[in-house]
Amino acid sequence: MKKKSYYEQLIDRIYRKKQIIKFSAVGGLCLTFNLAILWILTDYFKVEDLTATIIGFFLSNLLGFLLNKYFTFKVTNTNIFKEIYKYYAVMTSSFIANLMLMFILVKILHIWVIYASLIVSVIFYVYNYLMHKNWSFK
Repeated sequence: MKKKSYYEQLIDRIYRKKQIIKFSAVGGLCLTFNLAILWILTDYFKVEDLTATIIGFFLSNLLGFLLNKYFTFKVTNTNIFKEIYKYYAVMTSSFIANLMLMFILVKILHIWVIYASLIVSVIFYVYNYLMHKNWSFK
């Protein structure tokens, strides 16, 4: 395999940084959207914390899929059903761990659901990026 030139390596690094910034922006938007859903459901509609977490998870990840597909990773002309399956497979693994951590943080440690959700989101940021970059959108 031909070794990349200095300029090709530089372009690759710049592209990766831009991609990470976009992924972070999408994640921040989805996190904000998820927190708003949690807050509205728990404070105004008195939905139970874990149920609100489930609803917020599915809605915010649908938004995340669409934004990451077309904005972050710029994937077109592919099988959207295969991608969404992979995307939700990754997110389901995060979701299961999310529920367990939310239960521990909210029910056992008595941390406010919004703070708990922020903590969990930070934990899964790196895992989700690497899985989506290297599997979901390949």
